[in-house]
Amino acid sequence: MSVTLTHGKPTVLLLTILALVAAGCDEKHPHAVETPPPVVEVAQPVERTVSDYQVFTARTQAVQSVDVKARVTGYLTRINFKDGDLVKEGDVLFQIDDRPYKAALDQAKGTLEAAKASLDVAKAALVKNQADYDIGLNVQKQDKGAISEQEITRRLGARDEAKASVAQANGSIAQATGALENAQLNYDWCKVTAPVGGRATRHLVDVGNMVNQNATTLVNVVSLKPMWAYINVDQNTARRVQALVREGKIKSFREGEVPVDMGVSVGSEQSFPIAGAIDYVSNQLDPNTGTIQVRSVFPNENEALIAGAFARIRVPLTAPHPALLVNDRAIGTDQGQKFVLVVNDKDEVEYRPVEVGQLHDGLREVLRFRTITEAGADGKDVTKQVEILEATDRLIVNGLQRVRPGDKVDPRPVNMQTLLSKSSKAN
Repeated sequence: MSVTLTHGKPTVLLLTILALVAAGCDEKHPHAVETPPPVVEVAQPVERTVSDYQVFTARTQAVQSVDVKARVTGYLTRINFKDGDLVKEGDVLFQIDDRPYKAALDQAKGTLEAAKASLDVAKAALVKNQADYDIGLNVQKQDKGAISEQEITRRLGARDEAKASVAQANGSIAQATGALENAQLNYDWCKVTAPVGGRATRHLVDVGNMVNQNATTLVNVVSLKPMWAYINVDQNTARRVQALVREGKIKSFREGEVPVDMGVSVGSEQSFPIAGAIDYVSNQLDPNTGTIQVRSVFPNENEALIAGAFARIRVPLTAPHPALLVNDRAIGTDQGQKFVLVVNDKDEVEYRPVEVGQLHDGLREVLRFRTITEAGADGKDVTKQVEILEATDRLIVNGLQRVRPGDKVDPRPVNMQTLLSKSSKAN
């Protein structure tokens, strides 16, 4: 039987396909391309001595805040400072019209001088009368008839009267001295001085106004250093601290100063760069809030703190202890269980379940040991401490999602705190 090909092009196409299939059957299977291990960044934990702490919201308060009031009545004649100035203790802030008080002072001085003059006259009369009386007594001893008893009695009365005049003059001097001191005070108080050093508010009374004694507030001055900060500690925390004190793990807040740290920055920054100390604890809980008031003092040498500001205070609640600190990027979570991935000496990934603690300067404490419970040889459960993490371990800090336990990786060392390449940091 013969087949007639009436179309040339389909025949050529069919032959071409058959040739390609035949050539493909003669080729060898290609080799699979090996994938390089994934690159991960690793870093070693930071060893540091830390203390567990709790952060409280605080309000700063000036150690001294004084409302400066007029101590005499009069018209205000001068203001010697600019609103908001720093003033020193004793600086003259205001001047009150002192002319009436200068006149009263001069009058008091004159009264005192007159009293002193009266005393001199009284003393002279006393000397004379005492001499006359003594002479009369001597004459009477020598010759009783030479002087009468009445004369002796008169001279005695004159002497006693002179003594009374001296006593009265001394009283007048004391009274005049007191009046002079009072007049001097009133005159001095016409110059209103700063009772403490610090920063002044704006002036509250303008020049030309009448100010009243012990009634008119002229300005407020607050001290700048040191600075107080008050926090309210809840009852549960207070009882926890008491328990730690009884166990001898920490020092009582009432026994000397306990160091604390303050942060005043806003936003997400959690640094506590300002060092201070607890110097006061209230003697009772506030029944309305269930808290106890605690005060800290800060030197504020650079005067960065201002009164009335909100702040955060970090209070230590445990004794200092050695710890391993890691960046939060090195910690993963698997159904509530925290873990880290460690690269061993063979550059293979190992899974380590861990327990974590608090942040310390941006790094989180990872507990070196973990408590586990195993069945003992006698069938009873045995609890023991197992070391999970060492300071020399290399933790994956970047690339946790790209690897699994047992994978081979290409580790690249970085700094745990900065997460920068160690080689670039060295350069």
